[in-house]
Amino acid sequence: MTDLKSLDELGRTLDPPAPTPPGRLRHRVLTEATRPARGRWRFTTPRFGWRLAAVGGLAAALTVGVLATQVVSFGDRTPASTASAADRILAGAADQARHRPALTVRGDQFVYVESRTVTMSVREGGPGRATISPALRRIWLSVDGTRDGLLRERGDSVTGREDMILPGCQDGTSTYRKYGKPVQVECTPTPGYHADLPTDADGMLAYLYRGADATKNPRDQEAFTAAGDLIREAYLSPASLAAVFEAVARIPGVRVVGDVTDAAGRAGVALARDEVQGVRAELIFDRKTYAFLGEHEMLTQGAYGLKAGKSINSTAVLKVAVVDRAGQLP
Repeated sequence: MTDLKSLDELGRTLDPPAPTPPGRLRHRVLTEATRPARGRWRFTTPRFGWRLAAVGGLAAALTVGVLATQVVSFGDRTPASTASAADRILAGAADQARHRPALTVRGDQFVYVESRTVTMSVREGGPGRATISPALRRIWLSVDGTRDGLLRERGDSVTGREDMILPGCQDGTSTYRKYGKPVQVECTPTPGYHADLPTDADGMLAYLYRGADATKNPRDQEAFTAAGDLIREAYLSPASLAAVFEAVARIPGVRVVGDVTDAAGRAGVALARDEVQGVRAELIFDRKTYAFLGEHEMLTQGAYGLKAGKSINSTAVLKVAVVDRAGQLP
């Protein structure tokens, strides 16, 4: 499913009111459709790093991050691409995750995630009409999915500030705003926290592959994307987060691509997998501790006047917490 189709489906849901879209679709649109488009936008590949834009009726935009990624030597060797190097990093990441303190989570609370992003919105006509938009992004997701969450982005003087209410689902309905008026749609709650995720590598690997046959993309690509979807703007228990990294180590095609600097300026090492859409998806880990830092994508093929090697959708995770109300800072 492309994100353009995702937006179209949500649009049909809102006008006229109809049953709510699937949980994963609803979460992706509500938490990523935040940047206003001006004029007519073009859209392409459906991977996780290609953000959405919403203005009045929902529209789609290609947004491109400007994180400078430099491939350099890994240790005392040239950039590593062997399975053993990736396994070593993912094993370290799993061990680091497993030793994190577990948070107590109640259904009436919110998962809070703070991140630094750098994006570039590209209008039809190519990079000459691009807008670079660094931002501090904060999101509050209802743990049980019944309460209104909040997405808050603070950019520079150009991008300004954006707030978006993320409607919860109560008594089978959610209330959205359309043209300034409330619109109710049928729904089922979309929890911001899942306590029942697998805690072992075998179970997590099966979990990541469970929807792999639902698209025309390669199954291994879908599993890697599912891993990114699972840990993005989320709190996972230490055991489940460790299981994600152990499962990723078993997905074919995952390799080390070298040292990078994330959107917050932190040094890391990237594990990546190439996608058939001409994008390289990367997970970034701390160079020394292997703690998960964030995500990054880059074009492996030219698109919309952008050359191969252009970085897209850089995100650096700064803080993950559980708080009592939307808008509360930990």
